[in-house]
Amino acid sequence: MSAELVVSAATSLMRFVSDAAKKPLEPIRTARAVWALSFSGTSLLGPLHDQIIGYLIRAQRADGGWSDPEETAWAAGAIGSLGEQSSLLVQTAAEWLDSVRKPTGGWGRHDRDQARIPVTALIAALVPDVVKPNDITWISNQWQRDFEGTVRLSYKAGFFLLAMPEGHANPLVEQTIEHLAKDQNDDGGFGPWKNHPIGSDPWSTGVVLWGLSRWIGLVDKDVIHKAIAWLERRQLPNGYWPYHYLDDGTSLALIGAVAAMKALASLE
Repeated sequence: MSAELVVSAATSLMRFVSDAAKKPLEPIRTARAVWALSFSGTSLLGPLHDQIIGYLIRAQRADGGWSDPEETAWAAGAIGSLGEQSSLLVQTAAEWLDSVRKPTGGWGRHDRDQARIPVTALIAALVPDVVKPNDITWISNQWQRDFEGTVRLSYKAGFFLLAMPEGHANPLVEQTIEHLAKDQNDDGGFGPWKNHPIGSDPWSTGVVLWGLSRWIGLVDKDVIHKAIAWLERRQLPNGYWPYHYLDDGTSLALIGAVAAMKALASLE
């Protein structure tokens, strides 16, 4: 059934990207969907590939970035996933990200914003060459403070796990994995926290799966299986998942599901 989940979601996002090529949306939405498709093994062929590359190139600003650090990360990641890893566009994007890093380490949503775990983790995942030890130290310290607080957002936990260098497990990584196992909703999905009023959602579930997949050797596999099963049950007939922006929730749900399935397969 999981393979059907991937094919259905990829088909829906391919339709979305094809429509976006005709009537361009915000670059972040197109780039995020393109990266999710590439990660799932779906290729953009022929004219569509060229149209998307051209659109993202035209949207890049003279300073090398796109509208903000998050959009820049997705756009650079998408261009790289389309076979342009060594492109000057990606290099200039990395240089721009390097220039707007916060003095504390990490990145915020914009130049007046404070550094944030989700933005910093996305950059670590999508443009890893720009990340420095100070950024990892910042995100670890910030999550430690959040972890010791009264509200531990599940998606921040997932992003923290996504950003931490593989093979360097530390007590906070292990504690976060244990926490997420307890924070999983009874239906198998994840929301901002267990029993949050909105319930489980595909975006949070996808982020948590993406993060947990990088530490699969430390994770209770039942947590993964239950989360994937929740995604299977909640997927709409058209391949999307219900979320504020269908493409946003579906992109992250697909990324998380594929990452988790790849991680499980690596254990076989």
